[in-house]
Amino acid sequence: MTSRLILKTDIESSAQQVVFVVHPDISCLPDRPGLFALLGRRGGDDRRPLYFGYADRSMLDQVPYDLGFARAIRDGMVSFASAYVPSGEDPHALVDALAQAYDAPVNAAGAAMAEIDEARQILHAQAMARRLAAQ
Repeated sequence: MTSRLILKTDIESSAQQVVFVVHPDISCLPDRPGLFALLGRRGGDDRRPLYFGYADRSMLDQVPYDLGFARAIRDGMVSFASAYVPSGEDPHALVDALAQAYDAPVNAAGAAMAEIDEARQILHAQAMARRLAAQ
């Protein structure tokens, strides 16, 4: 029997629902594009989303090389889930909404690192501008 997991993009009742199919191991991921969730265990729940992502070609081929995969393993990943992108929806916006709604720790860490990198780039650009102005 196929296990399903219905996740909402927000806690409101009007939030969009995305139906994920749960897979016991990576070899069961579909060879098609779509949304994926890496699930971990917290307390008695072994379906806590650790990370949400999007594969634009094949989940089976892309998930092992996704930046969040290794981090999710370190955070206690135990299973996988996949979903079709609902018609007309932006998959990246769905990933962001799901990650925020479920407080996915791997997505949060990636967002924090992106903010740090952006701040470093701004500081670097300012320092270069000061050097050029001083010359």
